[in-house]
Amino acid sequence: MTMEDHVKAERFYQDDGDKIKLNWFCYEYANNLYSSIKSSPNLNPYVASQTPAQIADFCLYYAKRMRRSLYNKQTGKNDNIEINAQYVYEYNPRCSRKQAQAFIEAAQIAWEETTFMCSVCPCRCLLEPFELAPMFDNLAKTGWPT
Repeated sequence: MTMEDHVKAERFYQDDGDKIKLNWFCYEYANNLYSSIKSSPNLNPYVASQTPAQIADFCLYYAKRMRRSLYNKQTGKNDNIEINAQYVYEYNPRCSRKQAQAFIEAAQIAWEETTFMCSVCPCRCLLEPFELAPMFDNLAKTGWPT
């Protein structure tokens, strides 16, 4: 799968200290979520009614909220990662149950794609979440390969 930069990497850090592997993972997850939403037939009405920037804003929000679940798993508070409809309703309280379920399905697909990519990646973002991630600077210099 080729990564496309719909949710910009710069939105995951404010300064060099925020350029950590956890934020890189969330950046990749947000872009996979964007692709998953765009390709979901159940979300066609949502996609048609939103601009790409609005979809990216939702993906940014959802990915950043996932950090809590990732942290809770890392610290042993939870055994699993939680793909949560609460994040959908926080972002859009008027979201229908059917649409929220479609978002959760897209979020699950994006999670599976992202963790699959991680399984072959040497960066170990989920194992070393608070280590600095040079990938942010590399991306700024070279962009995504096409």
